[in-house]
Amino acid sequence: MVREKLNTPEGRKFLLALFVVFLIAAAGVGRATIVGVIEQYNIPLSQWTSSMFVLQSAMIFVYSLVFTVLLAIPLGIYFLGGKDKQ
Repeated sequence: MVREKLNTPEGRKFLLALFVVFLIAAAGVGRATIVGVIEQYNIPLSQWTSSMFVLQSAMIFVYSLVFTVLLAIPLGIYFLGGKDKQ
């Protein structure tokens, strides 16, 4: 049932909207995270260790995913909800 709804034009718009939300969230969270670490600890990006890159990237991914899941609810209602017959 879910797969059938996602194969419709509304489903494709929903998936595209989720992708855009994820990209916006990743850009915002990534900027805040990276700039925050640089300013808080005075460590320039060129001096980061590989483990710092991995941990910060994982944190950016997780937070972006959380924002995307939270916004999936209203987007799903908007794109995949029943059509009002008014």
